[in-house]
Amino acid sequence: MRDDMRKLLADVPYFLEAANHPSFTQAADALGIPLATLSRRIAAMEQHLGVKLFFRNTRVAGLTEDGKELLESCKFIMAEASGVRDRLMQKQAEPCGPIRMSVEAFVYHCCMHGALGSFVEQYPQISLHTVFSTEWKDLHREPFDLDIRTGPVPYPDLKVRRLLSMQPALFCTAEFLHSHPRPEHPGDLARLPFIAQTSEGRPLVTCSKKRQVETVALQPRHTVQSIGLALELLLANQGVTTLIPQLAKAFDKEGRLVQLLPDWELTKTDINLTLPGDRPPKRVRLFVDHIVKHFQSL
Repeated sequence: MRDDMRKLLADVPYFLEAANHPSFTQAADALGIPLATLSRRIAAMEQHLGVKLFFRNTRVAGLTEDGKELLESCKFIMAEASGVRDRLMQKQAEPCGPIRMSVEAFVYHCCMHGALGSFVEQYPQISLHTVFSTEWKDLHREPFDLDIRTGPVPYPDLKVRRLLSMQPALFCTAEFLHSHPRPEHPGDLARLPFIAQTSEGRPLVTCSKKRQVETVALQPRHTVQSIGLALELLLANQGVTTLIPQLAKAFDKEGRLVQLLPDWELTKTDINLTLPGDRPPKRVRLFVDHIVKHFQSL
């Protein structure tokens, strides 16, 4: 290999760290090197390639179009190198190492009970590091191997796998209907207290029946980010909420819950799993296969 190519490859880690931080100062701190050293390495790359990779001032640094093109190429090279390393290391060994997962609390409590325990029993050398979060993670920039949650994925460069398409419905208790009128039309929901499972603005519910579509803004009486707490408030006759019918049946051992507007369908919700690329490490691939099989059994 030519010396100039060796030098260029040696500078790639410095470029990647600079690209993943808003300033060279933060990137240098992350690398544990002086700022002047990082600036010199980046300048050497720019001189070697004959293009500007960053526009920068004393506070911030951002990638130029040429820098963005190089970043995508470097991501591919690093992913390939990481995949080769993991495949060689794990070829003769039992799957081991950490799996860093971000997951929506609703998805876990609704659909994933038992899935994680059975996996680590099967692969005791793999450790799970799980974080509950409320938004999708950019797996190219944040320290996670995969993400699982509901709704569309905002990052087009991630690999997406749909795990489940859910058909939610509206529920309350029979006791709640003793003191509140049963809704006959979606518009009636606006006059009932609602248990919202999101904190983002006033919740909307879209219902459809044949060719009719109604979208109603609801009035949240309680706002929670836990399906368990939503169920607790629901069973305390505190209002109406949306649930997956299978989940309602599993939790409603006494038959207290009543489905409202059964002739109307709510918008389906997809549960998606994202990965940063097509070739995850073996331990992550085994975990994804396990989770897919678990969701198929629901």
